[in-house]
Amino acid sequence: MELVINVAIIFIIGISITYFEVKSGCSAQEGELRFGLFIKSLGLICLLISSVAFVVLLTENYNAEKFGETTALIGLIVSFGVGAFYVLLDAFFVKGNYDQKSIYFSTPWTGIKNEKWCDIKSVTYNSACSWHVLKFNSGKIIRISSYLGGSGYLIESLST
Repeated sequence: MELVINVAIIFIIGISITYFEVKSGCSAQEGELRFGLFIKSLGLICLLISSVAFVVLLTENYNAEKFGETTALIGLIVSFGVGAFYVLLDAFFVKGNYDQKSIYFSTPWTGIKNEKWCDIKSVTYNSACSWHVLKFNSGKIIRISSYLGGSGYLIESLST
């Protein structure tokens, strides 16, 4: 019975993520690329989980004598803390704008990219990462996540 419940929960989470991915593609204004509430909420939830585990570790409000409890708490703090850092940086600092002549895109990971559409070499889709890869003659690559608000408008304009 527990296995059925776990499978149902995983199924519901999968459906929810797919729903938010589809909705986020056209959630921003046309010409604007930014993450919406879903990614920001995900980052804050990761931060909350990491913070709660950290407080539990500091207050020693767990069974420290049981083998692996401290290691598990440290693992939770580190993994959710790193996840929160990455997701929140993406949520608040990845942004872009585009018009009929060019695209401007900025991330904390690869910096600022400003390219003209006439210099685009290829557009491909990476289904494993759920992003579109825009390659330009300058050698610069812009990856547009399907979770990025406004990405649906961008892909529509590229396909026409």
